[in-house]
Amino acid sequence: MARFLSQFFPPSPTFTEKDVPDLTGKVFIVTGGNSGVGFEIVKILYAKGGTVYIASRSPDKVASAIKEIKSLVTDATGKLLGLHLDLGDLTTVPRCVSTFLAQESQLDVLFNNAGISQEPSGNVSKQGHEIHMATNCLGHFLLTNMLLPILLRTAKSSQEARVRVVYTSSGIMDIAAPPGGLSLAELVPGNFSKSPDRNYASSKAGCWMLAAELDKRTRKYGLLCVCQSPGTLNTKGWDRAPRMVKLMMKLVMHEPKMGAYTGLWAGLSPEVKLDDGGRYGLPWGRWDTDPKKEILESMKTKEEGGTGLSAEFWTWCEDRAEGFACLGQIMKTTVE
Repeated sequence: MARFLSQFFPPSPTFTEKDVPDLTGKVFIVTGGNSGVGFEIVKILYAKGGTVYIASRSPDKVASAIKEIKSLVTDATGKLLGLHLDLGDLTTVPRCVSTFLAQESQLDVLFNNAGISQEPSGNVSKQGHEIHMATNCLGHFLLTNMLLPILLRTAKSSQEARVRVVYTSSGIMDIAAPPGGLSLAELVPGNFSKSPDRNYASSKAGCWMLAAELDKRTRKYGLLCVCQSPGTLNTKGWDRAPRMVKLMMKLVMHEPKMGAYTGLWAGLSPEVKLDDGGRYGLPWGRWDTDPKKEILESMKTKEEGGTGLSAEFWTWCEDRAEGFACLGQIMKTTVE
């Protein structure tokens, strides 16, 4: 109970804009950076001199976000650019990556921040997958794997654990996700859960699993991969929630900037080390020291006493993303 309450009423932030160093020469991608938590992360990165790419499905909203940030931060030396990315349509991911690679030779931190929630039951992605899982997990999985070559090249020439991939989860996975975090059976078309909360919670558990599995594959190359829950925030993610739920949650909601502190801590804090790869961060910048046991078991192989569900989910994503990029070849070429 204490752990649960601490997510609604977290201790003070451990890493804020005051702690962010000069980011001149550093390159970042923030998915969904045109609004909410992502917008606040982008604003701070830009103010500190970073080159920041906002990846979003709406070029108009990206342009508006860039204009607003530049009006708020008038003395920044950073750069703001846009990338078209619709995480619910895997065909947009290769084009997004190609556009980025044509302009940059390094990538210091990938913030997999974008996400959707409370989508009606039955909504599917362009490729026919359950929409929460497709957008929050599968789209980010393909994006991350296609960016692995540049991430690992940057890591090779950087200090250990300074190049990072940060996935975004949510405390809802503790109360609404299926046993073990997610159900592969519920990812089969025609068998999706009819509960938006369950589908959303499953995707948020899936984000942690993908971060943990990526860590297993890349830690030895110096790339740090973690997952974090930004907190209970007053963002558009609550727009579709029932009115009574929103009124009750208002009592424990915080401003998006507070959630940005959690993401910045995971992405930039020197206190986060390579050995922390695969861990789960809580608001406003601290590790979860008592995570849900059954999800931890999902991340262990059967030989380690777990269920192996996390690895199975990685394979599920890999199988569905393979048609849009030769992921096996990307990994093989990258690590050779």
